[in-house]
Amino acid sequence: MNGVNHANRRTVLRTTVATLVGGSLVTGTVGATRETGPGEPQGRRNEVGVVAKHDHEADEHRFELDTCEVASGWTTFEFDNRTDHMHFAYLPKLPQQALADAETEGMDPLGFYVETVTRPFQFFWDSKVPGKEPDPDDDTDIYDSLFPPWFEDVVFYGGPGLTSGHGSSTTTVDLDPGEYIVECYVKNDTNDFHSYLGMIDLVSVTGEESDAPEPESTLDLSLSTDGIDAPPEVWPGRHTVAVNVETQRQYENLVGHDLHLIRLEDGTDVDEVNDWMNWADPDQFISDGDEPTTFLGGVSDIWTADLPRTGYLHVILKPGDYAWVAEVPDPDAKGLLTEFSVPGERSRGGRWFTP
Repeated sequence: MNGVNHANRRTVLRTTVATLVGGSLVTGTVGATRETGPGEPQGRRNEVGVVAKHDHEADEHRFELDTCEVASGWTTFEFDNRTDHMHFAYLPKLPQQALADAETEGMDPLGFYVETVTRPFQFFWDSKVPGKEPDPDDDTDIYDSLFPPWFEDVVFYGGPGLTSGHGSSTTTVDLDPGEYIVECYVKNDTNDFHSYLGMIDLVSVTGEESDAPEPESTLDLSLSTDGIDAPPEVWPGRHTVAVNVETQRQYENLVGHDLHLIRLEDGTDVDEVNDWMNWADPDQFISDGDEPTTFLGGVSDIWTADLPRTGYLHVILKPGDYAWVAEVPDPDAKGLLTEFSVPGERSRGGRWFTP
């Protein structure tokens, strides 16, 4: 398998603007593990609970984490979206230079990231949105450039995928020791990123290894620069979906590919879904109650130097029509939008069942 071309990525980042980012407070306690449940691998589960909340009066979005520190290794994120809006939580890992610069400035890593990435990115974006005026205070002056020189060294470890309002999803990823931002950059109806409005946090991954086992998959998908390789039909019931990220590249919206699960309901327009997946369009990737369909979670952007890597989505599939889709411009044309069906009944080992 071919790994990511970091040299090419750095060249692109130096001539364009870097990827998405965000702003909030660290909450929670230290250490969250639980015994595995029925159908899960035996052992203890290294777990982070993430609750998405929204203050309607202040229009502030935020995450509440039930822990701010976990052991390294396989980590399961239980994502609970208690809002009317679409959210996800991807995991950029801060490079050592960012941590050193934060210490030099006398700032905690999360506050430093907000000051040097989240706010400058909103400033940049506001200058591109017709009729929107950037806030001069968001153009911070810690560095001579708009974005910090270390941002090209940020790597991405997945996280919970897009999850519709009042829904929940479960994602497991393999985390190395370090400091991870947890953020959502879906936009509101005035083109402010949720991260800029407070939906950002930080989790520390210690050098101690957890004894959490790698999940055992019931369905395997391949995600690469060639597109999504997935079966056209899947049996109903409880699944652990292995998303094998084979290769990566940067797309026109400055991010790599990820994978999200959507339900194709009556009236769902797949062309509208295809258009909505592009955050770099001021009219798209907006959560205002008019999203194109229901999102059921997924595995956010995985882009490390040691690809291939695998993330897991845990989901119960009921009979119906679904699709896998990546958050890139025009995913259908790139082979990154593929539909599949879940029949009402299916034979497994000669037995018939309905979930």
